[in-house]
Amino acid sequence: MEALFEACGPLLLKRDYPLSRVSFVGTRGRVAFLCMPRNVDAMVNLLAEIEKSGYPYVVFGLSSNILWGDGFFHGVAVSTRLMSEIEVSDGLVVCDAGVRLSRLVKFCAERGLAGAEQLWGIPGTVGAAAVMNAGAFGREFGEFVEAVECWVDGVRVLLRRDELEFGYRDSNLRGKVVLKLWLRFAKGEIDLKKLSELSRIRKQKFPGGRTLGSVFKNPFPFYAGRLIEEAGLKGYSVGRVEVSSRHANFIVSSPGAGAAEYANLISLVKRRVFESRGILLREEIVYAGSFLEG
Repeated sequence: MEALFEACGPLLLKRDYPLSRVSFVGTRGRVAFLCMPRNVDAMVNLLAEIEKSGYPYVVFGLSSNILWGDGFFHGVAVSTRLMSEIEVSDGLVVCDAGVRLSRLVKFCAERGLAGAEQLWGIPGTVGAAAVMNAGAFGREFGEFVEAVECWVDGVRVLLRRDELEFGYRDSNLRGKVVLKLWLRFAKGEIDLKKLSELSRIRKQKFPGGRTLGSVFKNPFPFYAGRLIEEAGLKGYSVGRVEVSSRHANFIVSSPGAGAAEYANLISLVKRRVFESRGILLREEIVYAGSFLEG
């Protein structure tokens, strides 16, 4: 299997890797191989070789909204975090999928480009933000996307604006591997005081510590956090994970907690809300790896 990686180009390779090192909430799981391509071409070569081999794989950015299982994943975890090129070309910001959202906002601020500052403070990469159409304070990432280069069914494809579909915490990029993005921002100064204010609001509104952010999508016209609170679950715990007492749509994990406890609490919350209001909550987070221990 290791020979598969040799001709892929520059990448960082780790064997039998503990997923607790990439998880935001901890997990007891491990993965056979962790790969971090250093550029888009290396990623494309890697994906082609993995798919040719038939080996299972998961592509992720910073893993800020992924619940990794507690079992051993006999596959490849591929991180985009070393794919970090960003530049301005023909009036568009062109960036690799692994560029962090915080770096994108700073990059725009330094060049007199405005619009994305509401996304300040969201952990994650631009690739993941495009796939899930991340948003905050009334803005969504999809508003800025002009084109996306991605890996689809073994082919490198460029999707332009009229081929892209963005919805609430969703897009037609799901199931595809985002490689590079072209983003359009308006000319204008970013108020650095506004960034500080947004950071202050986020710290007041959302819990810190080990979380995956908002666990559930809001089932409009309702808010998931309010429904969970009405079901009497604010502060409720299962083992070493609990529904946040600050914001009920967040689950906070204590050191030593595993993915099974997190998943069990998610299931309990969904069941209680359905029993009390007849509304089935759907996860905003995603699951990856193996949930079979042993």
